[in-house]
Amino acid sequence: MDTNAFWALVEDTRAEAREAAPDSVVEQHVETLTDALEELSDDDVRGFYRQLMAVRARANSWDLWAAAHLALGGASDDSFLDFRNWLISLGRETFERVLADPDAVADLEWDDDEEDFAAAEAWAYAPLEVLEERGFDDAEMDPEADEVDDQFGDPTGEPFPEDDDEWFARRFPRLWARYGSDQYGSD
Repeated sequence: MDTNAFWALVEDTRAEAREAAPDSVVEQHVETLTDALEELSDDDVRGFYRQLMAVRARANSWDLWAAAHLALGGASDDSFLDFRNWLISLGRETFERVLADPDAVADLEWDDDEEDFAAAEAWAYAPLEVLEERGFDDAEMDPEADEVDDQFGDPTGEPFPEDDDEWFARRFPRLWARYGSDQYGSD
């Protein structure tokens, strides 16, 4: 599966989810993606998973992590992984726009209780669960998985100063205006 086929599947299954359950799109997207993956060959399901890992690795940057940290009031490595899965599930255009300008996270909406991020974690596991249902063990699911430093590898760029309100306000003016003063008690 190439990059274009990966994004087409993400976007088509998201559109189906939006139509089926407009109030819980991310949760429904787990089901629509799983259903679509079940129709694919083993190689295509593995290909989807490899593309997911590669796209997720592209989003593993300190700058994006800082934006997630600000928007969510903190983001552990697990939370940042779920955030990246969620961002990918929104589709290629949104993903690319936010990668180019992490302050654009200010334009996005999610469930304030973070249910969207928990659902995005399940969404990212969908290809592995499909393969597991087909009888594959962990080693057989993706023999090339070690080639992509995906999950918790070192982010690109420079680490962000977690406690520097001025840095966040300067670097992410729109996110700071939306989330910073409420969470950090600044004006």
